[in-house]
Amino acid sequence: MANLATVEVIYRNNLGEEIEFDRFGPLFLQSYEGFGSPENEISSQKIFGKSGQRKTSSSLTYRDLTLKVGIKGDSFDDLKEKEHDIMQVLNPDKSGTLLFRLADNLYSIDCEVLKGYEANEGSSSSASSTSTLQFRALDPEWRDENARNRAIILSSSERKMKFPLSIHTDFVFGTIVPGQILALQNKGDFAVGFELSIRCMASVTNPKILNVLTQEYFEWEGTFDGDTNIFLSTVHGAKKTWYQSDDDSQQINAMSMRKLGSTFFKLDNLVDNNLVVQAESGTEHLISTITFTPLLIGV
Repeated sequence: MANLATVEVIYRNNLGEEIEFDRFGPLFLQSYEGFGSPENEISSQKIFGKSGQRKTSSSLTYRDLTLKVGIKGDSFDDLKEKEHDIMQVLNPDKSGTLLFRLADNLYSIDCEVLKGYEANEGSSSSASSTSTLQFRALDPEWRDENARNRAIILSSSERKMKFPLSIHTDFVFGTIVPGQILALQNKGDFAVGFELSIRCMASVTNPKILNVLTQEYFEWEGTFDGDTNIFLSTVHGAKKTWYQSDDDSQQINAMSMRKLGSTFFKLDNLVDNNLVVQAESGTEHLISTITFTPLLIGV
């Protein structure tokens, strides 16, 4: 466990209400458990005539998190008011997110309340009390908020500035070159989905994003006019694609344009992901950005 002097835990429910525990109070963090590696659940079956069993599947189980906390009030009435405020935020009817800050690093995980605030018997005084809070995260991975959803341009830059420098009319210092392969690193502990935004500056036919090494791709069949935005999400539980023109406020489902063989592929965490956005025609008119959130096995 990290030095509590550098740790801060925040619970924020789905209404945006939050409570914060640290070493400074008046809501104190005394200890925390369940923040490391979750259990691996292995399924197996017996093979007739052979010793042992054969593995059929495995997956990480849900994560139970425990916080031991304390409250210090200015008076008995103030203590009871603070306890009720915590109970209100930790209402089990509301889902929420735990934020874990360790020095300059911030991590988050979605969870639900198993047990809210109830003062431990014998721990309370006229102005202080302690309790044990329990949460369950059905998806056990932690999100790295420091690297979450950083926009990365899937293009290279070409420097136009050369010495000796001669500045003239329409001079540019550099340009973005579409259709270039970009090596993207996922520094998390798991392969993760991503969100891709493509801006068509002029007419484009059959655009696609391709992983050069694995040959996994997602391609849209059809022609998109200039000033059209295309969106793709391969994130678990939020897989979708749509397009929208600047003069139309409606997002149009693009699943019917998905080319046979296209997959909602993920970004590998073990090797570089060599990605390129290109098109059958009009690659030079594509400007693309990608965002993703690394997932960690524990913090």
